[in-house]
Amino acid sequence: MRTLRWAQRALIVLVATVPLLLVTLAFLPALLVLPFRRGRAAHAQAMVRQLSTWTRVLPLSSRER
Repeated sequence: MRTLRWAQRALIVLVATVPLLLVTLAFLPALLVLPFRRGRAAHAQAMVRQLSTWTRVLPLSSRER
């Protein structure tokens, strides 16, 4: 039973990682341009904070409660 739980968690993380990677790739052009535009550095920092939050929450959401 323990192996099944481990496999389910691994599958959930794998499935959830795909959209996270797509969002990260979509953010990449903005993260390369925004910090160099006047007044947009804060926006770029907010995007990085959001990506960091999603990355931290991803493995936590698959844990058993």
